[in-house]
Amino acid sequence: MCFFDTSYPYVINKSPYILMNNCLKYILVAILCFTGSVNHAFAQRGSRLSIKTGEPNSYNIRTMPDQSAPDIQPPSLTSMNALQANRTQNYEHGMQGIDVSHYQGRVNWEEVARDRKVTFVILKATEGNSFVDNTYARNFSECKRLEIPVGSYHFYRANVDPEEQYNNMMRVINPQRQDILPVIDVELTNGVSEILFLSRLERLCELVTRAYGARPIIYTGRNFFAKYFNSPRWKHYKFWIAAYSPIQPELPAGQDYMMWQYSDKGRVMGIRGDVDLNRFVLGHTLEDIKYHKR
Repeated sequence: MCFFDTSYPYVINKSPYILMNNCLKYILVAILCFTGSVNHAFAQRGSRLSIKTGEPNSYNIRTMPDQSAPDIQPPSLTSMNALQANRTQNYEHGMQGIDVSHYQGRVNWEEVARDRKVTFVILKATEGNSFVDNTYARNFSECKRLEIPVGSYHFYRANVDPEEQYNNMMRVINPQRQDILPVIDVELTNGVSEILFLSRLERLCELVTRAYGARPIIYTGRNFFAKYFNSPRWKHYKFWIAAYSPIQPELPAGQDYMMWQYSDKGRVMGIRGDVDLNRFVLGHTLEDIKYHKR
């Protein structure tokens, strides 16, 4: 059956052959119109798909005048190479150390001692006012037995009284057996105000300084340093900075720091799984963090 408009005068009262001929013409016209519509639809769909995938075409959003990408000029290859060479000099040749806690499980310290990458170890001892790392006593004893330079750190909790935290530290850590200065691990504000966070930390550092006769090292992240420690209030402290990057981090105004924790995915003999890796930077050495007992 052919559907057409019977009001068209040309097809009225014509013979069946003529009518069939006209019908075929209408069919041909309809097919041509349909084909053109399909091609147009596919062209439009192709344009939309290329916008989604980022393929270059006249509909690509990034080429539209009001949505162009910002004109960012990358540094020259020469300047990048010079910067990389300067920042990674100690990364390639500096002494390495690890920090260990209960997260590493039972460590084979005989194997660790044979790993030439490891030249010092800092162990988690305490946290807050009551937590004691259950691997600390054994880890510390093994490091001393194998003559691996060793130190201890306390994880600071800003919502806990600093005197109570200090007492927890001193119940566990014996300053006279340490090879490395004490470390305060500062990573959280625990929901307290900045004033309280810093005043409690400062009080804890004062108590530790009095017990050791030397200021503790402060471990923190690069961004945490920029927000809380970039002031004259902390200029006399030694810092250990965490930043997991292939390029040695810079602190605001080029401030100095002792060590860089550059990875939390390190592999060391005697330890199953990942361990934090650390390097001295900016010309510093193990001598700069040694604890010289009174």
